[in-house]
Amino acid sequence: MGLSACYDWKTKADLPSARRLIAKIHRMSLKLPFDQVSEIYEQNPPDDKTVFRLYDGSFGYGDLYVSRTRDDGEQETVIVPALHSLFFTVYVEGSETAMIGLASHPPVVVHRESVIKRNKDGSEIERQVGVGDPIEYPTRRRGYYSWQSCCKTQYAGNPKLGGEANFLKAHLSLIELLDQIHATGITVRIRDDSRYSKHRDVDRLLRSLRDWDAIIARFAGKLGDALGGRSGSLISPIKDRPDFEHLEAKGIEVLRKMAARQRRRKKDSS
Repeated sequence: MGLSACYDWKTKADLPSARRLIAKIHRMSLKLPFDQVSEIYEQNPPDDKTVFRLYDGSFGYGDLYVSRTRDDGEQETVIVPALHSLFFTVYVEGSETAMIGLASHPPVVVHRESVIKRNKDGSEIERQVGVGDPIEYPTRRRGYYSWQSCCKTQYAGNPKLGGEANFLKAHLSLIELLDQIHATGITVRIRDDSRYSKHRDVDRLLRSLRDWDAIIARFAGKLGDALGGRSGSLISPIKDRPDFEHLEAKGIEVLRKMAARQRRRKKDSS
């Protein structure tokens, strides 16, 4: 939970062109003001040769999480495992590490639907994930390299780390890299909680950051109150801020304004 930017893309590519493309994107990232840019890693090379540093960790990078509509109209997620992946990371202090990469995927995966138990009125009682009959799900990824990921940039705005200037470095650098990837001919989709990727207004971006800080502080404060003596077990970066109590108080007003906007929209639509 927090102000994040999520992104995904796919591009027609074979193995040599995917390797050339990730190297090009990596060079772009080195020209942007990230605090750190990792080297390029390669996982499960199909030709048993690695052009980049071999990644042989137990966690697989590059899996896709695709939304599927069932016959009954319900939505569920299909996991499409990566076959071969090329990736690197970019980082600004306080922000999450952003994963940038390309991965190939099988054209078809076997997926097990969830089993949903319902009341007579149709309301859901229970959902048992992945225990239904197996079905073949076409991924539409034959001949493509794809990627999807999210990066929470909000906590780069901690005053201890440089405040809003540091947040702007994190968020704007990531969006600029995504813009440059799009400029190579790859169709990049961005889902930005601040909507900055749509409006490109820095003042609106900062107002969104301040609202998110207040909302998260309020949520963390209320949860801490509910936990009582166990509140020390609540770990949230927002609590590390020197202005946490001020943000927590501001969060009440932000939520009230949000509720008022929702009431007005409902009234206008009725």
